[in-house]
Amino acid sequence: ECAALHDLPPAVRRRVLRRAAIDAGAPAGSLFARHIEEVDRLITGWRGQGAINLPGRVVARRQGGRLVIRQG
Repeated sequence: ECAALHDLPPAVRRRVLRRAAIDAGAPAGSLFARHIEEVDRLITGWRGQGAINLPGRVVARRQGGRLVIRQG
């Protein structure tokens, strides 16, 4: 749930997002802070933006109040 993620401290939230992206198949060595910041904006700065493409063909998108991170 995006609301639960939003309530986390920023550093903790970004670690959770990074771990979720790696678990979905993004290679840790190719996943940079800018990628996590873009995914974080799906939670903290939601303005209807589209999906975020991450390394390893992983895609992050917001769907109905939930953040979905998976291989696309």
